[in-house]
Amino acid sequence: MNDEALLEQVSDTAFKMLKKVDNDPTQIEEPYRTVAIIYAAQGVIDNGGLIYFFESDWPGQPPYSLFADAYQRIGRVEAAAALREAAESFGITEPEKHREQRQAYMDRFLGEDEDDEEFEEVSEGIPWNDCICGDEQVWTDLAAWVRKNPAP
Repeated sequence: MNDEALLEQVSDTAFKMLKKVDNDPTQIEEPYRTVAIIYAAQGVIDNGGLIYFFESDWPGQPPYSLFADAYQRIGRVEAAAALREAAESFGITEPEKHREQRQAYMDRFLGEDEDDEEFEEVSEGIPWNDCICGDEQVWTDLAAWVRKNPAP
């Protein structure tokens, strides 16, 4: 089975399991937990970088370490570090629970209108490593990790 088919099969099962536990990935077993976390995070990050990842609350407001740990597990060390460092840059405890403070921090760098002509130039000034956005290696590494950690 190729990587794409494997991940499609495992992610389908993971999302069915998530529905049964009120979308709380901590309540499902591996490898489904990691697959669900990576799929959710990577989908958002690929669409808008870490800005999109942090601008809204995640269901249940899980700690950002949950996401960083998932990237770490699959071998995406730089991605895990980027998430941890970005979360720490807010300078507050449990930033996942404080959307308004996260938004205020991002607004300092981005302004309030992402359609502004200066958005792209200003967004480059935000002190985050956005290495995760568009990183196709995530999927290869996730598939390899699933093969090494098959479902029971």
